[in-house]
Amino acid sequence: MFKKFPSTIFFLFLCIPSLARGFYYEKFLYDSFTTVHILLVNPKEHLILPVRAIGAEISRETVVILATAHSAGAGINGGFWKLDGTPSGALKIENEWFGIPTKPRGAIGWSTTSQTVVIDQILTNYSLKDCPENTLIEVIPASIPPYTTPEQWRDLPYIASGTPVLIRNGKVIEDFSSELTLESFLLRKHPRTAIGIKDDGDWVFAVVDSGFTGFFGGMTIKELAYLMLDLGCIEALNLDGGGSSTMVIEGSVVNEPHGKILEDGKYVEAVSDAILIF
Repeated sequence: MFKKFPSTIFFLFLCIPSLARGFYYEKFLYDSFTTVHILLVNPKEHLILPVRAIGAEISRETVVILATAHSAGAGINGGFWKLDGTPSGALKIENEWFGIPTKPRGAIGWSTTSQTVVIDQILTNYSLKDCPENTLIEVIPASIPPYTTPEQWRDLPYIASGTPVLIRNGKVIEDFSSELTLESFLLRKHPRTAIGIKDDGDWVFAVVDSGFTGFFGGMTIKELAYLMLDLGCIEALNLDGGGSSTMVIEGSVVNEPHGKILEDGKYVEAVSDAILIF
């Protein structure tokens, strides 16, 4: 049965309940230039995993390519990246680290077996370059006061990064300065991708489009935070945005990204990692 998200600021544009249990897609018109795409996923019914692009010199691939290669039913882009495909923040897949935060930036960590999920600002005790063994890398929560503990992160096999943390314990973050991002990044409207957790354990994936022109729509970080709160999230994190913002369902991009690569009639971006739903 279709579940309506609690909202007073949107009107429904399109709804496609999936034939699969615990999986719902909605598309809302936020304003004249901004469209919001939402995936609601029950992690007890669907596996949620981060994946990374693989390449000899440049490790970047589109979300469609990553989803197709892993036979995933849906997916969104992951964290921020460098031009060669190196993750700009934390990336841990099946207990192996591929990226380390250099600033106190947001991250989401989870276990598919225990269904544990945590979101917080983090640092690590080692960098990849200086760590003698990958398994020695441990998470150090960087929020003040600490919102999570190193023990909560220690046994989580999956970690993906973003910035900033949007919602903590059911409340929108009012001051994003501790994550050391540019003020223009926070205050200007951009295409955005976010991930959140509801109090019943369901995951919320959101992609915000900036319209066909790409100049007038999008959201500020604060608007994105209140969107995720309105969608019922008690914890939420902003992921990479701009041209990277992509949502794929059943092999097709459902939003209107503004990347540089023409793929199946849409201009998408090659990213370092994605979060896929199986």
